[in-house]
Amino acid sequence: MNNPHDSGLRQFVSFHIEGDLYGFDIRIVKEVYPQTDIMGVPLADPKIRGLINIRGQIVLVIDIAVLFGRSTRPITPDSQLVIIKTRQELELMHGMVDQVPDGAWSDKPVAFLVDSIGDVLTVEGTRIDRVPPHLSEKKAVYLEGVCRIDDELLIILAAQQLM
Repeated sequence: MNNPHDSGLRQFVSFHIEGDLYGFDIRIVKEVYPQTDIMGVPLADPKIRGLINIRGQIVLVIDIAVLFGRSTRPITPDSQLVIIKTRQELELMHGMVDQVPDGAWSDKPVAFLVDSIGDVLTVEGTRIDRVPPHLSEKKAVYLEGVCRIDDELLIILAAQQLM
């Protein structure tokens, strides 16, 4: 088990990146956005895929695959953006800001590029295991835990670390 306070039911927005199943805690996801017309940013770090305008708000797009050391891949019709709530949205809606250190949560909207969106998965918190010790510390810092879902492994991401 990851933490004792995780013993209740938890929900995750799931998605795939290069065939692997990942998820974000549903409480931190603002929306899933299908439009992936991303404007590149010259000379940006490769993990920064670009910017997108969503209803008049400029949103930074991060490519999780590149962050994990994989190559940039083309955007397909299945690609989508998972938009994470800002610090203010978390505070207003869930009172969750106390759970992350100052400066670890963005005051600006951030989206993560994913290959395809999955389902909302409900998991008993006691089924969530710690991050496997064989993972490099560089990758493990981005993970909250893992959970077996049928024949797949759900890799639970720590969004505040990714940002």
